[in-house]
Amino acid sequence: MNARKRGSRGTGAAFLAIAIIAFILYAYLLFGTQWGLIVMQLTMLGLVGILLAVLGWIGYTMLTAPRTDEKPSA
Repeated sequence: MNARKRGSRGTGAAFLAIAIIAFILYAYLLFGTQWGLIVMQLTMLGLVGILLAVLGWIGYTMLTAPRTDEKPSA
């Protein structure tokens, strides 16, 4: 059990380090290079794509959900 906690903490530390490094790299690409406009465009494209995919998933789930009777059976 203790080994699992240690492994989980190591994974958490790795995720934290990756997130910090990725943010620094993203900020550098956005503000420190001539690639800032394309980075912003790709970021917005990704965010809009994710948002529309979630919206489509919700719609598909609502469309394919089995119907339920609204009247309680006696």
